[in-house]
Amino acid sequence: MASRRVLLVILPSVDRFLQHTGVRISQALAALVDLAVRRAAWMFATILLVTLLALIYAVGHFSIDTDTSHALSRDLPFQQREMAYQKAFPQDKNTIVVVLQGDNRNLTDLAVDRLSAWVRTRPQAFRDVYVPGGGAFFQRNGILYLSRKEVRNFANRVTDAQPFIARLSTDPSLNGLSDILSMAIGQRLTNGMHLSGLTDIFSAVDQAVMAQMQNKPYEIPWNDLMGGSLAKMGPAQRFVIIQPTLDYQSLEPAAAALRTLRSGLTALHLDAAHGLRVGVTGGAVLDAEQMKTVSQGATISLVLTLGLEIVLLVIALRSLRLVFGVLAGLIVGMILSTAWALFFIGPFNLISVAFAILFIGLGVDFGIQYCLRYREELFNGAAHRQAMHRVTRGMGGALSLAALAAALSFYAFVPTSYAGIVDLGLISGTSMLIALLLTLTFLPAFLTLWPMALTAAKPTSYPHLRYIPTLVRHPIHRYAYFVLGGVLLLALAAIPVALRTSFDFNPLHMIDHHSEGVQVFEKLLADPQTAPYRMEVLTPDVASAQALAARVEALPTVARALTVSSYIPAHQSEKLAVLQNLQILVPPFSLLMPVGLQPPAPDTTAHLAELVKKLLALAQKEGQHTRDGEAAVALARHLEQFLAKSGADPAAIAALQQRVMGTLPGELRRLGMALSAAPVTLQNLPQSLRARYLTASGAARVEIFPRANLSSNQAMTTFVRSVLKVAPNAVGTPVMLVEGGEAVLGAFQEATFIALAAISLLLLLALRRYRDVAIIMIPLLLAALFTVAAMRLLGLSFNLGNIIALPLLIGLGVAFAIYLVMRWRNGVDVAHLLATSTPMAVFFSGLTTLSAFGSMAISRDPGMASLGEALSLALAIVLLCILIVLPALLLLFTASPREDGIAQDEGS
Repeated sequence: MASRRVLLVILPSVDRFLQHTGVRISQALAALVDLAVRRAAWMFATILLVTLLALIYAVGHFSIDTDTSHALSRDLPFQQREMAYQKAFPQDKNTIVVVLQGDNRNLTDLAVDRLSAWVRTRPQAFRDVYVPGGGAFFQRNGILYLSRKEVRNFANRVTDAQPFIARLSTDPSLNGLSDILSMAIGQRLTNGMHLSGLTDIFSAVDQAVMAQMQNKPYEIPWNDLMGGSLAKMGPAQRFVIIQPTLDYQSLEPAAAALRTLRSGLTALHLDAAHGLRVGVTGGAVLDAEQMKTVSQGATISLVLTLGLEIVLLVIALRSLRLVFGVLAGLIVGMILSTAWALFFIGPFNLISVAFAILFIGLGVDFGIQYCLRYREELFNGAAHRQAMHRVTRGMGGALSLAALAAALSFYAFVPTSYAGIVDLGLISGTSMLIALLLTLTFLPAFLTLWPMALTAAKPTSYPHLRYIPTLVRHPIHRYAYFVLGGVLLLALAAIPVALRTSFDFNPLHMIDHHSEGVQVFEKLLADPQTAPYRMEVLTPDVASAQALAARVEALPTVARALTVSSYIPAHQSEKLAVLQNLQILVPPFSLLMPVGLQPPAPDTTAHLAELVKKLLALAQKEGQHTRDGEAAVALARHLEQFLAKSGADPAAIAALQQRVMGTLPGELRRLGMALSAAPVTLQNLPQSLRARYLTASGAARVEIFPRANLSSNQAMTTFVRSVLKVAPNAVGTPVMLVEGGEAVLGAFQEATFIALAAISLLLLLALRRYRDVAIIMIPLLLAALFTVAAMRLLGLSFNLGNIIALPLLIGLGVAFAIYLVMRWRNGVDVAHLLATSTPMAVFFSGLTTLSAFGSMAISRDPGMASLGEALSLALAIVLLCILIVLPALLLLFTASPREDGIAQDEGS
């Protein structure tokens, strides 16, 4: 009983205090608007001066931090692990990966060597370059990484080809080749001795001759023709991994480095026209391509948005003065908000720049609400100053409450762990207060200096809006029960659909799939040997790394796990013994002599003519329809054609020799290097390789490759979860995406609950009625439910870009509902409320903002398009709920003051 008496005493006191506070706030707002009207020139000049100073500051200090690693709180466990790993092994962060594959292995290797050497000469653009499997170490010892059977087969093929190798190593020229082929054919004709691989050589030379006559690029791949088949000792495609110099103050941090690289690829003739397939991808490339398409899409969207908004503002306001005033206030607010953010928070990030979208949406809303109410008061016969007073008294509180509620919906992100969205919340929330202040100062001052002329038209005539209330009023006014019943059924049906909605955490799905970087990246993803999505584990030492790798490789989701010990070949003694026996037959030193191509000898034409005779004789003996005969006849005929056309041209003979013999010296040296292989130990591994798996302190890295294609979010999640069970401290891009996505989703869920609670409390304090708070919040919650369900039905997933649709939905939905409920509380019954300027302002404000979001939906950038689609859908549903469900609730569950006989002045 005592507690009840205390409540009976306290509650009325609190209510009187809140009511008194509300009156004081209303008086303060009226005084502020009155000051702007009385001192319009002074107010206008002051705001313009402050705006000019803010513009100068913003231009001088504007920057965007494009480092995506700063988007999440550094205190999250996986972020802590990632930072520790990056400190130990910084080489893999934000790299450019150049993928090269030539028509033959020699062409590929030469391209890799030329590109890596070129990159090293440009330290201003590139900090480091690493070639997996490249350098003298792997040229010498690469054969030891083959299986024992493959090494024995290699030795057998080299033994069979020894006559060719010995002769060509001393005379790598057209004459030398012609002589050895003629000799081999002569032995075949006289004693039937068959030299292995002879037919393949005929075919290769034939292709070179035809390419010479057709002026097409081609060089004989001697690495395939030599008996050792060294081309099969490594992958067909090679990689050059480059660390670019990044400028995080630029919208595209790697842009300068990428321009330099592409100019280098052109200058080095590394392209399809020269027998090379080149792809460029990597984290830095994907980020650059996304930012490029985003900026291009933003430019188109901005132009389209401005055009549509101007048209809609003209239709809504029917006054160029009002339109110009709203747009000018929007620009001033954008400048002030930008300068405030740069001064108090620092550089924008890739998420916080989205405040501009939110500001346009709600900033335009405040201006439309104010101007339409001002126009209504003028039509009702009030003079300018009186109209301003009525507008402030009638909707100043609603504007303030809407702005504060919208600001709270954004400030709700501040306590979350999503650092990028924290900045967005701070900037967007403050920008709402700036927009409110400008609506109550700049706009009244502007309209005082350039006022609308009083009209003698009918006081409440809105010919350009008359059809809208007719369409909206009658169904709601007459069928409120049916409307709410239908909405209830839709809500019940939407709940299970909304519960199945998905969140796409993979940023790869937000980049244009037609871009080179994405296409190359996806091809690499499909191969477990080259998968760029890998997990990494930092272990105390090599022994720990080996033990962990063995446990991880047992997982069904893992293709392989590499440590520095993985580069110590197995069964070295047996393989080296095979090579030592082979060295007796083919001494390595004879192949390592620096012998290059010399100009063709003067009698080269005669040697080729002799070869033609031998080829025709072989074809006659073997038969022209046999494989050997067909190859011999084809080569003989094309050589005859070449000699007839260009046999007397030394330049043509030299060009043919380059096509036929150009790759031979390099291949002979490579074979000599392979025959010189020596035992590989942990200590004599290349330093560039050791640095990627061992730190100076001895900590060792385990590199884990997935078995499945991780372009699927489900596959990536399964891979990450299975590895984390065995190695809880694992890091890497898959971990960042999976656990970072969960952190982002959790942050938005947390912020949504905080925003709803904070706004509900604010409304309760301001309105002092649970019923009125419920009337505002119910349509908002329904809009959120219908939005999520509609996205599921339309096949739209929430992602890292479009998830900001939820805070905008809360901000706009609360503001729109507050305008209608506050107008209703001021004494306008529901039937008449729908014919006033308030729902018209809500409608046109929503339509104007919808045009901005719709223009984003047509962007060719998937991320921006998904954001535009989600925002457009959310806003359309918000408008339907506010203009249909909210009036139905007012009709069904409340009795308006006028209907109770408590008629008040409509403008009060």
